[in-house]
Amino acid sequence: MPSTAEPDPVASRRRLIAARALTVLAVVLVVVSVLANFVKREALDESQFRSTSRQLIADRAVRDEVAITLVDQLYANVDVSALIAPRLPRNFRPLSGLIAGAARDAADRSARRLLEQPRVQDVFVGASSHAQRQFVAVLDGDTRAVQTSGGKVVLDVRPLILDLGNRFSIVTNLQSRIPESAGKVTILESDQLKTAQDATRLLRFVANWIWVLALAAASGAVWLARGRRRIELRANAIGLFVAGVLILIVQSLAGRYVVGHLVSSESVRPAAAAAYAIITGLLRGAGWTAIIVAVVALAGIWLSGPGRWATEAREALAPYLRRAEAAYGVLVAGYLLLLWWRPTPQFGFPLTVVIWFALGILGLEALRRQTAREFPDAEPKDLSEAFRAFAARLERRRGTDGTAGELERLAELRREGLLDDAEFTSAKARLLDLPTGAP
Repeated sequence: MPSTAEPDPVASRRRLIAARALTVLAVVLVVVSVLANFVKREALDESQFRSTSRQLIADRAVRDEVAITLVDQLYANVDVSALIAPRLPRNFRPLSGLIAGAARDAADRSARRLLEQPRVQDVFVGASSHAQRQFVAVLDGDTRAVQTSGGKVVLDVRPLILDLGNRFSIVTNLQSRIPESAGKVTILESDQLKTAQDATRLLRFVANWIWVLALAAASGAVWLARGRRRIELRANAIGLFVAGVLILIVQSLAGRYVVGHLVSSESVRPAAAAAYAIITGLLRGAGWTAIIVAVVALAGIWLSGPGRWATEAREALAPYLRRAEAAYGVLVAGYLLLLWWRPTPQFGFPLTVVIWFALGILGLEALRRQTAREFPDAEPKDLSEAFRAFAARLERRRGTDGTAGELERLAELRREGLLDDAEFTSAKARLLDLPTGAP
């Protein structure tokens, strides 16, 4: 005899609690994955690092600050006043210090013009990329990089200083005057190497695999919420939206702290703000991407729901969804337009593009099957007929609105006494194509 026992309400409640806990875990893992991938791409990916370096040196505020730093390095390593003095008449030699100070303004302008040139910007990008490659090699355990650099990773801008000095005609034989250590910024000390290598391995693992755990947690939440799966799926989408908003808030607040508190000089803050915006562009894009994906998911969840408007929308779409080539054609066309628009950098990453497209196909197929069950008698329709019907409705509405507006104008003229009753009736008849004298 079949069992007629009711489902255990305690067990069901536990499943729902476990499902919601997995949803929260999935959202937390998404945030961790976004942050880990941001750091990995910006610090360890050579292509992304070169792109960021090029954007930095192309920004006017950053470029001007780099120019000032190069001139500072030049004046710190070369006694410009001593070089100017022998070239002056004997009675003007005491003024060599003042002339050197005035020449600094010319050097600043020369440095700015120098860094505007694509060739010099390539030198900057090459220098920073070389340091980044060395940095990554050390983090990956390349002992040759440690031996050749004395255990340090440095950014060498000495070639830019030499290029600037060679353009500054009063400085001669600059190669021998600028020491090899000038313009070198230490990025990593030897005693920090082991910690940095361990952190890099952990970062790579988290960035490469944590998204899989997030997806598994979200899927497990939906599977556990039997009888409430659409609600739990909506909770996942809302959580993703919240995660995107939190990422944007963190990016903004961190920027305010870095620029407002860690940068002490007011003159440097515009460059620091521009550099921060460029460097964290991927993080900001990730936040907006999460919001976009969440909004699309919420729209799909609403469309599949039991609400009256959603049901009416499915009924209207059912004839077109029955045509697979039309439904999937619209999906592909819309997705290609989105990739062409590329609202965030994430829409250019191959893996994410493939995953989102696969999820879009699954969602569309689920909607097609749902409408087929709900409206089995819906006949497939041609999209061209739908567009023509839509255009005809718009035209009728435009015509109705125009006639109504004209009637209202005539009534206003009659109220103001500019038209008598006979003139109003005649004008109304002409407007509505009624026989003259009709009421």
